[in-house]
Amino acid sequence: MGERMQARIRVKFCGTTSVEGALAAVAAGADALGFIFAPGSKRYIDPYVAREIIARLPPFVDRVGVFVDEDVQRVVAIARLCSLSYVQLHGTENPDYCRQLRTDENFCAGIIKAFRVSESSEAGDIQPYESLVDAYLLDTYRQGMAGGTGKVFDWGLIEGLRLARPLILAGGLDAGNIAAAIAQVVPYAVDLNSGVEISPGIKDPAKVEAIMAQIRG
Repeated sequence: MGERMQARIRVKFCGTTSVEGALAAVAAGADALGFIFAPGSKRYIDPYVAREIIARLPPFVDRVGVFVDEDVQRVVAIARLCSLSYVQLHGTENPDYCRQLRTDENFCAGIIKAFRVSESSEAGDIQPYESLVDAYLLDTYRQGMAGGTGKVFDWGLIEGLRLARPLILAGGLDAGNIAAAIAQVVPYAVDLNSGVEISPGIKDPAKVEAIMAQIRG
């Protein structure tokens, strides 16, 4: 599964929409912040607004842009505009799509490929991306939704996927299940979103503190 010799679990808070929320997450111990650039998402943020937030972040906090089946050139342009550390591809992007990004001379970020896990998920679905991405993010499959389901998937399915890149675990994680998730999966990082929100895009400080206490504990 994950890298079992790592010193600690990294934490990404996704769905960032404000400076206040971003700085609060960083103060709580976030290693990375996610900005959703997929039109139609309840947590969508305009790239220029995201750039203003990112300009306020301290050093050593990764900036992750989330895209869903977006035009490659728009991904490249937003990555440069916002000085993204990584792009997270959360749609049906195939290996050729990832290769186009990797070989674009104007692209200067890492790549995280998201997969929505269900009983039908197979290692063969993921292995073709192995040489093209920096990490995998596993989320919960729900028909018609690219992510943000707020639901946990069966972590027992991960072993059969034979992941050869660092694993970022997502999908309905909150203070009530994060300790069990870390103990069972031992991921490289966890991705937190709906489980620490008051409403889409607005994080609850109490929930953020509670889950960080579980993770760091």
